[in-house]
Amino acid sequence: MIKVLIVEDELIIAEDIKTILQEQHYNVVGIAMDYKEAIKILNENEKPDLVLLDVNLNDTKDGVDLAHYINENYKIPFIFATSYSDSQTLERAKKANPVNYLVKPFKKEQLLSTIEISWHKINNEKPKPEGSSESNTDVVVKDAIFLKDKSRYTKVELEDILWIKSDGNYLEIKTKKKEELIRASLSGFIEKLNSDQFFRTHKSYIVNLKNITNIETSFVLIGDTKIPLSKNYYDDLVKKLNII
Repeated sequence: MIKVLIVEDELIIAEDIKTILQEQHYNVVGIAMDYKEAIKILNENEKPDLVLLDVNLNDTKDGVDLAHYINENYKIPFIFATSYSDSQTLERAKKANPVNYLVKPFKKEQLLSTIEISWHKINNEKPKPEGSSESNTDVVVKDAIFLKDKSRYTKVELEDILWIKSDGNYLEIKTKKKEELIRASLSGFIEKLNSDQFFRTHKSYIVNLKNITNIETSFVLIGDTKIPLSKNYYDDLVKKLNII
């Protein structure tokens, strides 16, 4: 369970964020309304995995000051939430190296997708000690992709993907539950997947090897669906399979 500290000087907004996060099974370790209260929570409470940090705290020290303190003393990643758009504030914020930004006012979906994308980024960039095993959270995040549609991100588990079909400038992603349509190229998409469980069977198709039930010389079967298999890819596919 991801532990989050909320630093927000408007209590109603902070409580709304807390409710949304707890509904999604995040562990909110505390709410701080200013610089000093945030430091007190960081010193006395269970350390968060992520801080949701308002830039404007209506105090002598603002969210950017707190961000620098967090960087120097705790190395905890944080997301800036702000309604500011002036260049001076943005420059100060960028130098603090936030993992992401949320522009106020934001909706529930924007809040959750920003946190999910940020956590994905954090875990992909975090160096793992030699010989150490990954946590359950790391495995869940790395075994999923996020499909972008305007400002919304939809999480799709890799295990759920059956096949991907190229249709012009778009990709049809067939999962066990539904279909998704995104604007992307097949070659670029398979590079981002970065997973051995996916294989290109045709110039227009990628399949999830774990879901193949039968293989013929010209097609593979996933459930009752025939997916084309080109001669160019047939030999490589056979080499990847555990054939007795």
